Amino acid sequence: MRRFAKSIPVILFLITGISSPAISQDVWRGGSAYSHFGLGVPNDFKASYASGMGVYGVALNDTRVPGIANPAAWSRAIFTNASGAFEISSYDASSPDLEYRSTQFHSGPFQVVMPITRDRLGVTFSVSPLTSSRFTLQNQYRLAPEENHTGSELNYVVENKGNGGINKIELGFGYRITRNFSVGYAPSLLIGNIRRDQTVFFDNPDYRPTNLRESTSHYGFGNRFGIYFQQRNAFRQNDRFIFGAMVSLPVNLVSERKLESRIDFNDVTIRPPSDYGDGEVTYPMEASAGFSYNFNPFIQISTDVLYQNWSEYTNFNGETEAFLKDRMRVGLGGQFIPARRDASGFLSNFIYRLGVSYDTGNLKINDNDIETVTIHGGLSIPSSRSNSSIDINAEYGFRGTQSAGLISERVFALKLSFNLSELMFIQRRLQ
Repeated sequence: MRRFAKSIPVILFLITGISSPAISQDVWRGGSAYSHFGLGVPNDFKASYASGMGVYGVALNDTRVPGIANPAAWSRAIFTNASGAFEISSYDASSPDLEYRSTQFHSGPFQVVMPITRDRLGVTFSVSPLTSSRFTLQNQYRLAPEENHTGSELNYVVENKGNGGINKIELGFGYRITRNFSVGYAPSLLIGNIRRDQTVFFDNPDYRPTNLRESTSHYGFGNRFGIYFQQRNAFRQNDRFIFGAMVSLPVNLVSERKLESRIDFNDVTIRPPSDYGDGEVTYPMEASAGFSYNFNPFIQISTDVLYQNWSEYTNFNGETEAFLKDRMRVGLGGQFIPARRDASGFLSNFIYRLGVSYDTGNLKINDNDIETVTIHGGLSIPSSRSNSSIDINAEYGFRGTQSAGLISERVFALKLSFNLSELMFIQRRLQ
């Protein structure tokens, strides 16, 4: 133990200063290697129909399926809608020297929209993930003979595991002011916990493995505002034009960080005392705007842009992070609803969606932007007896680069959403 205590300051410095992931071994609970940074990888909450088109969904509205992207769109609620989603993502990543594969399963968002006054005033409750941090990373190091007590080089591996993220619990409303124009507002609670496990393995039996566990909890209150404009017969008969926009204000997260350890470090300082206890993290502002156009009741196209100013994010110590930058995501897609007739074939029973998106990412590492290009596709299966449906969406994209020793990821995601839509609280009359 004495030998270990003498070398621990150097080891801990390398642990806390780690920045470039090398290899992953966690198969089931793993995720993107880039979720190691900050609060994790941003999750764009949106409706299932928007996901299939590759857009955020701020300028979309479907009375049968709830959506979270734009609070103002809830004013158009006619049915009581409930939706839940589940997703499995596979990450096939490679660097100049190593390759690995990991899989992540998670759920959400979950949402309920209820019309107080049909097509005038609607309210919603939702729980949705904002960021996700799940990874297992390993980096190999060595200490020179003069830096340890073995008389030769000491090899060791630092393994970093992360798990957690930030979630949003939101209650809001949308109100239609005129025939075409609506506004919306949604206060929310942001809450989450991010855990970091760090383990050091030595190739010398005189140095036993060491474990550190760091847990940071966050909570704060946010505010979102939205506008929604819809015009029917805008350019031709039976068409529809929609414009939507949303702004979410920055959130000051109250944070608490704790350190747990299975070994006695005696008088060794792991981190400055200011790195633990109570702190404050700033979650950035975000805004989105877009439009969609229905040529007729069967064909629709949509595009929008999402902006997040991650360069203004501040960490637990109130400092900005050099590896974070402003993020912009652009999506373009469309959907096709076949006309249903008595003589229609089997394929006319589904709704088809396709789209593409480009994401600049919120990370810049070694002068390289961690960008993502994704192809999206979706299939909706409406119920023949109600307005409910099941949506199946798939994504295939490329993230990152192998330049400067970084990681390039191929990401495949499969999402399953259940959408319940019914008329409720209608007083029925007996004939």
